[in-house]
Amino acid sequence: MADSPGLQFVSSYAFEAMQKVDVVRLAALSDPELRLLLPCLVRMALCAPADQSQSWAQDKKLILRLLSGVEAVNSIVALLSVDFHALEQDARKEQQLRHKAGGSNGESILVSQLQHGLTLEFEHSDPLRRLRLTLSELLAIINKVADSNGEFFLKSSELFESPVYLDEVADVLCILQAELPSLLPIVDVAEALLHVRNGEWFMCLLVANVPDSFSEVCRGLIKNGERQDEESVGGRRRTEALRQLCQMNPSQALNIRAMVVEECHLPGLGVALTLDYKPDTPDEAVSPLVSYVSGLLLGTNSKVRTWFSMFIRNGQQ
Repeated sequence: MADSPGLQFVSSYAFEAMQKVDVVRLAALSDPELRLLLPCLVRMALCAPADQSQSWAQDKKLILRLLSGVEAVNSIVALLSVDFHALEQDARKEQQLRHKAGGSNGESILVSQLQHGLTLEFEHSDPLRRLRLTLSELLAIINKVADSNGEFFLKSSELFESPVYLDEVADVLCILQAELPSLLPIVDVAEALLHVRNGEWFMCLLVANVPDSFSEVCRGLIKNGERQDEESVGGRRRTEALRQLCQMNPSQALNIRAMVVEECHLPGLGVALTLDYKPDTPDEAVSPLVSYVSGLLLGTNSKVRTWFSMFIRNGQQ
């Protein structure tokens, strides 16, 4: 799925630092790597913490020092200064309006008539309007996914495609999901992102800024996936997105592969993760792929055997 050429993804080193809130490791990141994690770090620095310990107070000082002088921080602080309660109320009214209109865009409560294209509007907008523009676009995609009955589609979206504003749109996306989690469950947002260009890049940034959501997002993507993934564009995009997530968090790759078998979805992903996986002590006698495939085909679970046999037959054809 090469629709994110040249974009920098979150490294496994950076993701682990976020998971552990390891401020020393975060301080060692390059500026471009740190840029991807700013939404979460700025929220950490600004929001009242549940952890009142002395060690966290010291860590928070280090985070503030890390953020000082980073130009993009100011725009994220401005996004966080918005009245999210009022924004959520308008968003729910818009959802009801769309539902009554049978899913058509019709009139929008979040966004008044656009004078220019979506990207130009985004460029010239204040923080609140940027949040409204992105939220309206995101809800439209989420609604379309809900109405698609599992049929895959690719939605052209100027906002998610413009290379100049990808970082800013990603900031807005991460802040929206963090501040409005009941309106925008992270699994639904991840599913929606599969349907736009650069979706896997946005998805990895979103998960990196909420690292505890990794397993939940991966399971959601697998549950909604195809039983056989090789033959469809949607299956291939889903597989590549999940591989990218596992490259960001390689310690969980085998757990994600176990989810694939448990759900009997995306068999190609199970094979890909086996090939991607680099064990610390390689056993030259039997390759990991042979062990994996033979384990599925010779196992006692007839449902898994049938599912994986179908995948192999499809591959032979």
